[in-house]
Amino acid sequence: MNELKVDAPGGTAEVSAKSGRSTEVIQFLHANAYTPGCYLRMFKELGDYDIIAPEQRPLWPDQSPDQLKSWDLLADDIINHMDKMRRKGVIGIGHSMGGVASWLAAVRRPDLFSRLILIDPVVLPNSFTLGIRWLPYKLKMKLLPMIKIASRRRDTWDSREEARDYFLSKRIFKAFDEDVLEDFVQYGLKEKDSGQITLAYPRAWEAKVYATPGYLWSKMNKVQCPIAIIRAEHSNVITDDRWQKIKSKVDGGTFIEMKGAGHLVPFDAPMACAEAIKGILKN
Repeated sequence: MNELKVDAPGGTAEVSAKSGRSTEVIQFLHANAYTPGCYLRMFKELGDYDIIAPEQRPLWPDQSPDQLKSWDLLADDIINHMDKMRRKGVIGIGHSMGGVASWLAAVRRPDLFSRLILIDPVVLPNSFTLGIRWLPYKLKMKLLPMIKIASRRRDTWDSREEARDYFLSKRIFKAFDEDVLEDFVQYGLKEKDSGQITLAYPRAWEAKVYATPGYLWSKMNKVQCPIAIIRAEHSNVITDDRWQKIKSKVDGGTFIEMKGAGHLVPFDAPMACAEAIKGILKN
């Protein structure tokens, strides 16, 4: 049912999950540091829908992180991609960075989306997002440890087996569903010309994304289609205070909190996340 294929101008890869049981199409945008293939376990639980999941710019060949000044570029990319594919009226689902890109794209082009479902989108304080935008990159690295961590992350192994063992030694991957971890080893890594294995999502891009967070506050109430937001109870990108503020600004939205979940809920609990999505789509 699920397969990776090239289905876009310029060689942009998409995960395709064809079921034929629904006339509605889901377009899914992935998070920073991950690839569409990492979500296959969750996609399998959404079997009534045809799912397409384009790769975002950090996964395109021969792209420089210097291109990224703000996440508005990611919204422009998905708009251009949808126009090239003549794709309109889709159910837009996005996780983390992908949720923000979908949100911004829906504000600019209401015709492209029939509804939005955003999984723990990155919504940071107004002052932070505007203030950090103009700082030199080296200063950002000093102020935001996640940028330095991402830029120095280990990204080379002699084999996928060695990489799997390495991931299993890290707390974040120990929480992954077993099938998700295998999908990460399969689709989150790629072979280098040397024969070694490296991260499919370049660490330089991961760091640059952290350094250029999206600004949403003045735009989040301008979406014209139905919108649902799934927040992880232990989210590190939406605090309790911000969650209440989002609820007050997004009129008519559906708001769901995934109890016991962290930011990577599609990986830690893919079945529960898919059930939440299906519940939203039934209403």
